[in-house]
Amino acid sequence: MARQGNWFTKWLGAAGLCLMTSGCALVAIDAGHEGVLVEKPFFFGHGGVDPVPATTGRVAVALTTQVIDVDVRPIQYAEHFDIISAENAPVSFDAFMIASVIEGRSPELISRFGPNWYQNNVKEAFRTFVREEVQKYPLFQLTTDPTTRTKLQDAIGREVQTKIIDKQNLPIRLVRIVVGSIMPPKGVLEQTAQTIIQEQRRITMVEFQKAEEAREKAERQRGIADRAYRESLGLTAPEFVDLRRIEVQKEIVQHAPTALTVIMGLERVGINIPPLGVEK
Repeated sequence: MARQGNWFTKWLGAAGLCLMTSGCALVAIDAGHEGVLVEKPFFFGHGGVDPVPATTGRVAVALTTQVIDVDVRPIQYAEHFDIISAENAPVSFDAFMIASVIEGRSPELISRFGPNWYQNNVKEAFRTFVREEVQKYPLFQLTTDPTTRTKLQDAIGREVQTKIIDKQNLPIRLVRIVVGSIMPPKGVLEQTAQTIIQEQRRITMVEFQKAEEAREKAERQRGIADRAYRESLGLTAPEFVDLRRIEVQKEIVQHAPTALTVIMGLERVGINIPPLGVEK
């Protein structure tokens, strides 16, 4: 209430001065903004930053009073980077700090840090934190691992909060840190793509080799089983081959969709004659 009374008294004084001297102006403050009043007396008295900001609406101020407009909505501050990764490979990306001035504390911000608080007190430290974190990772991880950017954003956010905002007692609220897509130069990107293709080819060849070894092992086991079966029947190798031929022909006849006649002795040339009476 005291602060509101103080503001009301000052407003009445300014209005009275305007009426007496016509030396005043009406300043409009938009929604989402605050007006910081920097008073500059004509002759005597103390000027300086009014600790109470002007909020949405119109405010009457003396002609010697400067009104600094402060946007208290979240604002995105963007920085571009062309730096070197952990393995000395160049990468390019953008990083963003999204922050807002704490409502009601804009006069403190202006009086202590000035209107260019980001450029003077945040920018270079923010860029340093981003570079240091990105340079901890190799190129392949930066460009292919989707969790890496989340780790970067969390780490950079902690650094900004503790080493910039908290340390300087900046009246700023950090909303979030965003790291854009990290890309290597075109030549490095093409080389990375070739590496991925070669790795996939290597994996395919390994799987193919495993399949071939499994097939060879199965064939060897089947040969051992056939030999044991032949020896248990007391057959010679040619006799066993004839037996297997008969078994195969039996399976063909059993699974044929229609009646099938097999002329024994001609099976070596694969001549099969359908039964009489079947329409051609």
